[in-house]
Amino acid sequence: MSLPRITQILHWRHRLNGEAFSLLRAVYDPSTGRAVAVVSELADSPAQGITYNFADVANAALPLLRAHLSPHLTSLLWIAHFGDFSSYDPGGPEIFTAITLKVTEHGYQDDDQGDRRLSAEEVTRLFHGIPLDPVPEVLAGLEPSA
Repeated sequence: MSLPRITQILHWRHRLNGEAFSLLRAVYDPSTGRAVAVVSELADSPAQGITYNFADVANAALPLLRAHLSPHLTSLLWIAHFGDFSSYDPGGPEIFTAITLKVTEHGYQDDDQGDRRLSAEEVTRLFHGIPLDPVPEVLAGLEPSA
């Protein structure tokens, strides 16, 4: 069975740095109600530093995930993704960080505690055994964003 997935550029507003965009990839398992979302920071985004403002990333992504995956999401695992395609560590290894967010009546709020590194193998397992394609290949295959 093929699980619902989404791959697209996510436009959002960084509270310190203004307009921003990132690559959003997510998979949803209807049997558990759980989604896993990987947000890749892109070097050509006018605002950098997604982990400093991940709540705004998640608040912008949630309506898209509900619209494209399921309005019945019960839980989400958020993962920030960096590598040579981002500004975090150009030329360095890919880094995946599970981000802990608080859920409030006004949406997500950054927790700043409980974040943890994940290996590429762990992310592949979370994506139900499907490895993430390299960011440059994914970007090349997407429609130009407005």
